Amino acid sequence: MDYKRASTQFRELLNSYPRFTLLMHKRPDGDTIGSALALYEVLKDMGKSVEVVSFDGNLSNRFAFLKSFNKIKKRIDFDNSLIVTLDCADINRTGFDLTNKDIVNIDHHKSNTNFGILNIVSIDVSTTVVLYKLLKEGFNISKDAAEALYCGLLTDSINFTTSLVSKDTFLVAKELLEYGLDINYISNYINKHQSLAHIRAKAKAINNLELLLDARLAITTLDTQDIKETGVKIVDIDGIIDEFIALATVDIAILLTSFYGIIKASMRSKNEDVSIIAQHFGGGGHKNASGFEVKNVKIENIKLDIIEYIKDKIYG
Repeated sequence: MDYKRASTQFRELLNSYPRFTLLMHKRPDGDTIGSALALYEVLKDMGKSVEVVSFDGNLSNRFAFLKSFNKIKKRIDFDNSLIVTLDCADINRTGFDLTNKDIVNIDHHKSNTNFGILNIVSIDVSTTVVLYKLLKEGFNISKDAAEALYCGLLTDSINFTTSLVSKDTFLVAKELLEYGLDINYISNYINKHQSLAHIRAKAKAINNLELLLDARLAITTLDTQDIKETGVKIVDIDGIIDEFIALATVDIAILLTSFYGIIKASMRSKNEDVSIIAQHFGGGGHKNASGFEVKNVKIENIKLDIIEYIKDKIYG
């Protein structure tokens, strides 16, 4: 990625539009929230008219420490704005109808469909890293923006543990820390700010756990009844899957969660490429962290389909 050229093209677009709408993907995580709020801070500091929007209004309080977290809203109010999508591999991930809209697409997924008039897409550890490398080329980055960028880096790298983490990742982290960030505060807020419902759901997931294929596969579920009994919300399930990939023998861990007729699959791996599994079922992601969603399917049926696919394509 030629970030200097991309930065010039991005600035030209910023000078051509009166308003800007920053969009996250559905069921926002720390990377899409961090990248959207970081760009929001930068554009506001430039005197731009900008709104930051999430299709899902129920956001995790783990990210409430970010300065403009309370500026996130559920609807697009601007007409004729330039749309900037953050961390969206596919345009449908935004949840909005963006027909005939001009879009800048900033992302880090290898599965990105390059749907923008400008696509700033590079495979990296997080979208906030891609955004940081873009903003370094001539934009002012405030401490608040740097904090949001670091938030996305920390969460999407799963505390610097995914396969995309490299020497460059730590160099980016070092540069962000030079803005005077309190990394202990950030880490504690993100990693140690879970709800009671999250703990209850984790207990259910442990109770439902199955180890298969010589204990290389850990698969568990949170069905509709589990969701009802624990009171857990979709934003509360982040991190549960990481408990199971930590098991010594396990190389692939999968959590299936049922919310309002949608089955959400979260996958982690140590060595195998789980993005292949995700793509087969209509999703995407990275080698060690991927996911997908399906509708109108029983959770036990999709579970069996996943197990058979892994038996055949991964361990066959």
